[in-house]
Amino acid sequence: MKKLLVVFLTLFFVLQMGIAQEEKKDENARNPEAGQAFNKGLNLARKGNFAEAAPEFQNAIDAAETGFPDAHYMLAYCYKKLEDYPKSEEQFKKAIEVDKNFDKAYLALGNLQSQMGKNDEATHTFNAALQVNPQSPKAYFGLGKIYHDMGNHSKAIENLTKAVELADNYVLAYNVLGLSYKELGQFSNAAEAFRNAIENEDRRIKKGTFYYRLGTTYLKLKKYNQAVDALSNAISMSRNSLIVAGSNFYMGEAFKNTNQKQKALKYYERATKHSAWKQAAEYEIDLIKNPDKYAY
Repeated sequence: MKKLLVVFLTLFFVLQMGIAQEEKKDENARNPEAGQAFNKGLNLARKGNFAEAAPEFQNAIDAAETGFPDAHYMLAYCYKKLEDYPKSEEQFKKAIEVDKNFDKAYLALGNLQSQMGKNDEATHTFNAALQVNPQSPKAYFGLGKIYHDMGNHSKAIENLTKAVELADNYVLAYNVLGLSYKELGQFSNAAEAFRNAIENEDRRIKKGTFYYRLGTTYLKLKKYNQAVDALSNAISMSRNSLIVAGSNFYMGEAFKNTNQKQKALKYYERATKHSAWKQAAEYEIDLIKNPDKYAY
């Protein structure tokens, strides 16, 4: 008898769980109009038709019998793509009002507020995201990026370090971490961060940028051979003419500091091809070719 009772209770519990899950799954299915409008909006958004998708998500919100946080989120996303940032911010906030645990909406709102220059509000939002999910590397990155942009590099490092501890392949966090270390003159730590960014980045063009930053960091450390290797990779991988020219200039610096003047001249000459580096490179060329001119 006792065994039969256990079996009955188990079956009852499983049945109740199934009913509860089905009710949660079909929260808005009771109103097909809301679901249809939401799906139509998704299809339009996937095609990049954000102006047409936005009204569909609004229709889904209006038709829903209960709160529809995903529709608010997607409406906010469309407004962001349409560069209507105030409306986007409003809808991300409404998504959070409906679902206090919608961590994805917190992150999107924080990033938008940061983009809008609302650093205090963005900081509050990312901290709120960490209340919902204390293990969110993206929230720590958001905070770190804000502190970096504000020039508070110690706080940036504190948060970015947590981000890479939680996600050890977080390329963007390693990059900004390297920049913050470099601003504080902690060049060995900066070099390590840039090396990690390179190691975890698959895109060749992005690697070129990180190699450039690593190369200039090695110059600060007076590791000239490593600087040459890193800057050579930057030149071969980057498609950004400014970075390529800068890499050529700093290659010249590396060779100048190892007393290889002819090689230095070659790379300085290449740097003169870009207007941003022309004046500095021509000055270095003149220093090498006419040292007496600058003798005091």
